[in-house]
Amino acid sequence: MEENEKTPEQVTFNTDELMCYGVLDYEGNEMMAAITGYGLDIRFNMRIINSLADAEACADALADVFYQALMKQLIDRNADFLKPPEPV
Repeated sequence: MEENEKTPEQVTFNTDELMCYGVLDYEGNEMMAAITGYGLDIRFNMRIINSLADAEACADALADVFYQALMKQLIDRNADFLKPPEPV
C-alpha cells in the first residue's frame, strides 16, 4: 500500500442512535422526504442567531438548499411534471 492511501475508518453505531427528520405527505401516511443517518448532527450557530428574523432567514436559506437538491434529483430523473404542457 502506498503511503498516500489510507484505510477507511470504520465506525459502529447502535440502532437506537439512528436519527430521522422528515416530512409526511398530505394524508400523513408516507414520508415525502427524510434526512436520516447515524451520527447525524444538526447545529445552528446560536452566537449569530439573535432574533426571530435571523432564525427565519436561516430556515429560509436551508429550505432553498433542500429545494435545489430536490430540483436536481427531479431533473436527473427527467420528471414529466417539470416539462411545460404541450400546446393544444
